[in-house]
Amino acid sequence: MRFIVAILSLSIFLMADICSDIKANPNAFFSNPLNLASIDKNFKCGYMFENLQNLENTTMQIRGVSIDCDGNSAIEYQNSFKQLIAKALLAPEIYKRGLNDAKTSDEIVNKNRDYFQIWASESLYNFLKQGEFNSYYQVGVPMLVDYYKDEFGYDEASAIFYANRVANEYLGAAVGSRKDKFSFSELDKIMLNKNSDDNMLIEYLFVKKPDLSELNSALKIAILENRSIRFLEILLDYGAEINSGYESALFFSLKNLAIVKFLLQNGADINYKNAFGKTALFYAVEFKDENLVNLLIENGADVNAKIISSYQKMALVSTTGGLPFELCALNHTSKSLLMHAAKYSNLKIVKTLIKNGAKIDDIDDIGFNLADFAALNDDKNVLNYIRTLGINESKKTGDQDE
Repeated sequence: MRFIVAILSLSIFLMADICSDIKANPNAFFSNPLNLASIDKNFKCGYMFENLQNLENTTMQIRGVSIDCDGNSAIEYQNSFKQLIAKALLAPEIYKRGLNDAKTSDEIVNKNRDYFQIWASESLYNFLKQGEFNSYYQVGVPMLVDYYKDEFGYDEASAIFYANRVANEYLGAAVGSRKDKFSFSELDKIMLNKNSDDNMLIEYLFVKKPDLSELNSALKIAILENRSIRFLEILLDYGAEINSGYESALFFSLKNLAIVKFLLQNGADINYKNAFGKTALFYAVEFKDENLVNLLIENGADVNAKIISSYQKMALVSTTGGLPFELCALNHTSKSLLMHAAKYSNLKIVKTLIKNGAKIDDIDDIGFNLADFAALNDDKNVLNYIRTLGINESKKTGDQDE
């Protein structure tokens, strides 16, 4: 433990030393490419780095940067991105030299935003992550404007220029290079248009006669956008399927209890699994939504559902083209719903699952038990309760995704 503290202290000292060098002569520092190697993904130099940390974290989550999937290239990318941001924040005039002209920049940003909206429509997780990103982005831009005015004495227009360019570096990093692969159908656009009404939808369906894939996509987007139950009824009447796709319509509805109830009344498979093996109940416990958890259990949700096994994972590895996930990031195969709740949920939900028959003695494929997952939960009430059931942590250590 003392060794770790010593390493951290040395790291902070070296970071402060680099920061001092940059502030003393930023132009000289960033004009020498060899100096960039001293800036890694954890580098901070001033308050603006701290203020943008949540935006950076969400950006990397959306991009899917993962050592499990990408190895050292994941760290290299995070380092290079932090070097870019450091240059923008500490030596803006040098940063400006590498920027595209205004027309090209606007085209790239618009393309990124268009794709980001398409990406967000692919799952509830994506939709919520986009909302999280947008929230941090919208807070970050005015902070950056003030930063450039205060730190460099820029006028309002110049400060806005730099603030927007820097904020859009995060947008570009988040969406990556996948922007040419997808587009919204005209029916999707009706779902996204807040001014569209029932009559507009019925007219389009009657005249254009969209195919099944368009109807299914539109149903899920309508759910994400919290369109009226009447919209959903119309789409179902014209043939949209509730139980289809990587994740069924039920997964998309989990932030709207009224739509969850509507889908269940209209035949939603409550134990529909995505390619990871997760059911809707996995997400409900992660959201810590007690009402949703109870509703799903009352309607027959399997409290002993499990993530796919290591054998199933291997079988899927060669057949995941086009699916919105990376199987390489799945480490805890055969993890049970209760284990998932022990790590991500609260004590009341854990007790609810056990009361309804969840098994407490399962072990996942790498040997983690229920207490091991509870030990990773910030709410230590969960671990303390599980210990009262006679289950203690195994000798397994560390944490991994999923």
